[in-house]
Amino acid sequence: MRYSSSLAALIALAAGIVAPLQAVQAEEITLAAGAGFRRPIAEVAAAFEKAQGHKVAQIYGHMGQVIAQARDSGKVSVVCGDRSVLDTAKGVNFTTFAKLGPGKLVIAYRKGLTLTKPEDITQADVKRIGIPDQTNAIYGKAGRQFLERAHLAAQIDLKLLAVATVPQVTSYVGSGEVDAGFVNATDAIGAAGNIGGFIEVDQKFYDPVDVSCAAVSSSAAGSAAVGGFLKFLETPEARAILTRYGL
Repeated sequence: MRYSSSLAALIALAAGIVAPLQAVQAEEITLAAGAGFRRPIAEVAAAFEKAQGHKVAQIYGHMGQVIAQARDSGKVSVVCGDRSVLDTAKGVNFTTFAKLGPGKLVIAYRKGLTLTKPEDITQADVKRIGIPDQTNAIYGKAGRQFLERAHLAAQIDLKLLAVATVPQVTSYVGSGEVDAGFVNATDAIGAAGNIGGFIEVDQKFYDPVDVSCAAVSSSAAGSAAVGGFLKFLETPEARAILTRYGL
């Protein structure tokens, strides 16, 4: 019995030593992303936390806000958004890119209304149309490009209600404050129960959107969590989540 008690004590001691070591190895990283990708990224982050034990704090906004946060805070480890924005960001250097998928511009419409093609936003019963920030938000820029390239701007501009982010547009469509709005397929899919539906805009009407995540170079060195998260994006589990949201 003495031997068993001593063995049990040693096992308990070993467990007490190992547990703190494991806790020390776990890291917390901060991820900043375009607000229109909140739903899939939050799900991927939760799956990553469960699989690897690291924590992912999350910040969302339009890409102008996201880049400013990464540049000024010194705390952001990973940024996710349009690759062209990441490539041209001033004051922030990125490394180790991981592609999420192609972003798709859609027009979401409220319940009680049916649109069959993008040009239907010119109809008389479409009185207000939400659009994200046309300077800093990916899909605000894409919406503006569509209006200009489809020669609809003159008819539509007076109907536009400008807001900061894609989720705000989606929320306004869901509440009926606007009849339709420019959002991305990812957010529209996530809000399917709250809106009437959505129609995809032909990609010839806006610049390609390559949605990617990248490590902020100043925070990536020596971080197992940052590298682990970017690699996790390539796993079947992460890909299944991203595909479900249209990426």
